[in-house]
Amino acid sequence: MRQVVEVHLLDVDLPAEPQSASRARRAVRESLQGIAVDRDAIGVVVSEAVTNAVLHAYRHRDRPGDLHVAVRLHDEDVEVTVTDGGVGLQPRADSPGIGLGMPLIAGLADHVVIADRDPGVRVTARFALMGAAGPHGRPGARTVGAAPHGARPACSPS
Repeated sequence: MRQVVEVHLLDVDLPAEPQSASRARRAVRESLQGIAVDRDAIGVVVSEAVTNAVLHAYRHRDRPGDLHVAVRLHDEDVEVTVTDGGVGLQPRADSPGIGLGMPLIAGLADHVVIADRDPGVRVTARFALMGAAGPHGRPGARTVGAAPHGARPACSPS
């Protein structure tokens, strides 16, 4: 039986405020030093997920809530999660529709799950480790999945 490896590279709690997007991106990129993965794509995904939490999760509060960013290294990929304890995936009355963040996240990650939790949202994005010819030397399909308990996929990657 093959043993599955999971290494915790980062667990950080941040306030849901604008400066946290760059702090989270920097911390995640530093945690991935020496790992053959697309750190630029991961940085954009983290920035977008944190920015979504900052703009939407705690919009009914006078002060920022908290968010959690985690990075896990697995046998074949890196998993990044951004979790908030806000209002969940509720539409905003002043929103013109889906913005650019979720489609961008779905297009950059190899697999994305957006879970509507009680409370909050968890964005989980996975990125294949790269070998000499890309992810393990073989092309991989990008997928968007759904998690149990009312989770919703972000959107279909292009």
